[in-house]
Amino acid sequence: MNLERKIILSFAFLALLLIGIGFLWEFYYTGINNEQFQESKNATLIVDHTNQMEVGLYQTLIYLNLIHETRTSRENIKDIRDTPLPSRSKMGFNKGLEIFHSSSKELEEIIADKPLLLDQVYELNQRVVLYESLSKEWLELEEEFVAQSNILFLSSIAPYFLNNIIPKFEEIRMLTINRQDLMINNLDAKLKKGRIINYFATFVILVIGVVIALYLYRSIINPLQNLTYSVKRVGEGYLDQRVEVGKEDEFSYVAKEFNTMAENLQKQTISSAYLDNLMESINEGIFVVDNDGILRRLNEAGVQMLELKKSELVGEPISTFFNLIEPKESSTEIRKEEYQLQTLRNNKVPVLFSESALIEDGERKGSVIVVRDITELKNAENEIKKSLEEKNVMLAEIHHRVKNNLAVISGLIQLQILQTQSEEVNKVLTESQLRVKSIALVHEKLYASDSLAYIDYGKYIEELIQNIGHTFVAQNKKVDIITDVKNVSLNVNQAIPCSLLINEVLVNAYKHAFTETDKGKISIKITEVDGEIDVEITDDGKGLKSGREERSKITSLGFTLMKTLTGQLKGTYLFENRKGNPGTVFKLSFMKEHR
Repeated sequence: MNLERKIILSFAFLALLLIGIGFLWEFYYTGINNEQFQESKNATLIVDHTNQMEVGLYQTLIYLNLIHETRTSRENIKDIRDTPLPSRSKMGFNKGLEIFHSSSKELEEIIADKPLLLDQVYELNQRVVLYESLSKEWLELEEEFVAQSNILFLSSIAPYFLNNIIPKFEEIRMLTINRQDLMINNLDAKLKKGRIINYFATFVILVIGVVIALYLYRSIINPLQNLTYSVKRVGEGYLDQRVEVGKEDEFSYVAKEFNTMAENLQKQTISSAYLDNLMESINEGIFVVDNDGILRRLNEAGVQMLELKKSELVGEPISTFFNLIEPKESSTEIRKEEYQLQTLRNNKVPVLFSESALIEDGERKGSVIVVRDITELKNAENEIKKSLEEKNVMLAEIHHRVKNNLAVISGLIQLQILQTQSEEVNKVLTESQLRVKSIALVHEKLYASDSLAYIDYGKYIEELIQNIGHTFVAQNKKVDIITDVKNVSLNVNQAIPCSLLINEVLVNAYKHAFTETDKGKISIKITEVDGEIDVEITDDGKGLKSGREERSKITSLGFTLMKTLTGQLKGTYLFENRKGNPGTVFKLSFMKEHR
């Protein structure tokens, strides 16, 4: 049986014993209390019924006495109305007898299992029968026999009642009380005996619990002591130490695992020579120093790194020939563990440095320093940086040349505008020139920014608005443009189509929105929420019409460009009249590319 099962069964056995004793004691104690309560209740009922019987008989005597006084004092009564009615007194006499007899029957039912009390009540009833017979004979005497009536009442009825009946009631009550005290004393004795038995049973259970605890203690402490001793021996180096395997329990399993561990440890213990070979095979420099900074051990890679002989290094303070210089650069790309190792020959070697505490028996014995020569890594890193800088310069030059070429194209278009006589051709060339300028401005912002991949779209929008405003300045219209662009940046793939879209909408507003007024307002709002770019451009002009003229505009080049450019952005757009206000609103939504 394993230890877990032993403990569980032992505690379960003790718990069952305690619960059993508790239930038995509760059952016994409750029974005794119920008997005491029932006995007290019966005694109270007997006394109550006895009192009722006594009161009923006293009532008969009172009415008899009232009749007696009436007979003896009739001659002294002046007013007949003062004379009590004999019939009413007889009724009171009979009612008292009824009270006595009804209470007597109820009492006999209560004491049916109490022979001694039953005999006393029977004797009382016999005396009451005699008293009742005498009383009824006395009541039947004629009024002419007043003297005889008085003698019979005073010498027989009243004395018999007081001397033979009333004392009997007292005897019954005393007998009831004495019997109650005797029963309660007997029950108290039983309760006391039960307590003694309960104490003894509890003591026995405690003794059994102590015995079980000692058994469990011996079952745990003996194997644990053997295991502790074996662990100590193995820790001292005696790897052939084994633990004796006993009964099948948890400790036997631990003993088997410990023996297996000791065997494996004995087979796998590393020798000092093996450790030396292992250190020499590592390409990184390994230095072992004590708490005073004295070099105690190092490998061949460390010797070559310090450019000295091993005999010149071991036993000397490592600070005399080991000088680490922190990098002067403040760039975040420099690793925290990267240093320059300066040797005694004043050579500086870039290295990765790490140091760990050497702990033995919970006490620091020194440190292990690992130094890796990263000269080749640094050279490769410098080559990569140089190549990247060259590519950045090349890319900036490409953007610059594209911008210049687009400027040349814009200049050619401007010359064509100056030479043409057709107003319609002039408008078309002006729109094309603005489109070219918007693309050129994107490339200008790219090569002027720190990042050649993204442009700050807020600054870009400001310059785009200026270019368009300068183009339409000859219309003599005051158009205010309000921009709201916060922390939005786009790459070249999205910046060009988005810029062309904004250019088309602004040019359309300048050309068609304010034909019926001298001033107007255009609002541009660009936001980025969870990677989604939202562009909203509104004006307060005359808005779109539903006639043939507006339908022809929808098929024009500007609207075709809107659809095409929106498709390039993989987005959606909406161009319609503002609801509740004059003018139009253009809404564009697309997901930002992160590359």
